[in-house]
Amino acid sequence: MAFRSFIAVPKSPLASPDIDIVYILLSNELHAEWTVRAIEAGKHVLVEKPLCLTSEEAEKIERAYRAGNVHVLEGLMVQHHPWQQALREMVQSGEYGELREIDTQISFLPKASFEGNYRSFPDKGGGAFYDLGRYWLQFLQAVLEDAPAVWRGQSSFGGPNGCDWTFHAEVQFQDGPLARAVTSFEMPYRASHRLTFERAVVVVDDFFRATLGSYKITLKVTECSTGETRKLLFEPQNYYVNQLNAFSDIIDSLRAPVPLESALERIRLQQQIYQSAQTASKPV
Repeated sequence: MAFRSFIAVPKSPLASPDIDIVYILLSNELHAEWTVRAIEAGKHVLVEKPLCLTSEEAEKIERAYRAGNVHVLEGLMVQHHPWQQALREMVQSGEYGELREIDTQISFLPKASFEGNYRSFPDKGGGAFYDLGRYWLQFLQAVLEDAPAVWRGQSSFGGPNGCDWTFHAEVQFQDGPLARAVTSFEMPYRASHRLTFERAVVVVDDFFRATLGSYKITLKVTECSTGETRKLLFEPQNYYVNQLNAFSDIIDSLRAPVPLESALERIRLQQQIYQSAQTASKPV
């Protein structure tokens, strides 16, 4: 009698009924694949930024999301802190007049080499803009209602393997402000937004501080007419605690979900800005 051998193939952990939420913190180029897998397995998904890398990947995630019945949240922890809502209210109220410019710098010098790290490979979403530019794009969505009308990017792509180690980006809003950003792995640490209104300048410095623990975030408002500065202080909070609490409340229907469409729009705009820099850097 002939015997056949069988190899038992274990089920994916995603199939486990004991798992409700999947947290994806893989290398960037794997985010889309595993986000779709988790959605199709009926799991809520918290995925580290960027949600995905291209508009094509965004379409795959969107199709899976619309066919599923779960929540998907991109892990941009800063969006769960009240300082962003406070700035949005300043813009909407017009208390300082028209918002004219937004200047952002997000930069740091790596403590260790990025050799072998996904940040050093363009096809893995490496470079400063894909790593740090998401925070800028999310911030623009948080404080402004309209989509950008014009955009451009610029970089020498002088980092490892042709990555952008410093990236300059601009977006112009229709009948709205000009927003500029610098993201860099070559410049000293800075995480700052500066909003220039008709009658005041509002600055939030070191906005990553609350990733390190429970820390205060401060908005500085300087009146143009008097030069006087006042501070708007927020009690110590931790971004990651806020993020987990927010996601838990969303799943339990205690608060409105963060629209996935916002994350998908960021992906598409980021890709367009990045491609504009690639085109500009090519010799004629």
